[in-house]
Amino acid sequence: MIFFVGIAEWTQGEHRRRLELWSALTETGTAEGLAPSTIRDMRLYAGQAGIFFDGDGSWNTGGPGRVALTLKLTDKTYADNATDDQLDYHYPSTDRHPSFDRNEIASVKRAQGLGLPLFITSPNRLQKSRTDVRLGYVDDYRDDEAMFFVTFVESVLPLATPDELPATDDDAALFGGLPEQTLRLVQQRTQQRRFKTDVLNRYGEKCALCDITTPRLIQGAHLIPKSIGGADDALNGLPLCLNHHTAFDAFLLRIAPDCSGITYAPGVSKSLLQVTHDDLTHLPAKPSAKALSRFYRTDAAKAAFATWV
Repeated sequence: MIFFVGIAEWTQGEHRRRLELWSALTETGTAEGLAPSTIRDMRLYAGQAGIFFDGDGSWNTGGPGRVALTLKLTDKTYADNATDDQLDYHYPSTDRHPSFDRNEIASVKRAQGLGLPLFITSPNRLQKSRTDVRLGYVDDYRDDEAMFFVTFVESVLPLATPDELPATDDDAALFGGLPEQTLRLVQQRTQQRRFKTDVLNRYGEKCALCDITTPRLIQGAHLIPKSIGGADDALNGLPLCLNHHTAFDAFLLRIAPDCSGITYAPGVSKSLLQVTHDDLTHLPAKPSAKALSRFYRTDAAKAAFATWV
């Protein structure tokens, strides 16, 4: 049996457990099209309720009461609205004793206050007997609208620092909203997804340097990094697969500002990096020449290119 001392310590343990669950769900690269037995065996969901709290596990020892684990999305009972980025999830309003609905709503608010992610299940679009699982954080709720607002993320975010977490059960009831650190990370993920969407809309859903066309394997790469003031504008971006995004950031290749050619670091070649284009003239639009030029004037770029002699 697992024992924790204090709510902050319990939350750290539960955060690790949810991270392990998500890692197991996505070990094949996706958490889509899962068999219902997989969901049950991992204790992600049981019963008929839309909001699931697993109260039988030893991991609840020392916890602050009910902390929601899973939201079930069916679109049958409520007109919940899910997009690629967000989910508007209605509070439960059932014929059960009012305490059931109140407890479920409180369990979601408690998960938010502790900065813990939720698993969102929904029927697979192609096989209704299969289940898709996504990960999300409740970044806001409105009692007057009886609605939770969930932002989807692709991975479990780091837990807030201990001083941002409640220390007692009473404190847990008072903590409203995501911890500030977690909220900032959620907002950053949202900005990253929007930037990627803008980049793919401008240049197409294909890596600019190779033939990978799977959107999930393509990233929105900033030309001028965000860390030095680069904008979340498609002109300051390119669609690159993970390998070529890494190669670009590591100065293993250089794209001419006018996109007319690609050169490589000493000891590196087009074939070695599996680049399939000699330039970027095949793209339907060009990135900003000024952004590329400015990037190449940074101290890091000048130091890297000084070795290209």
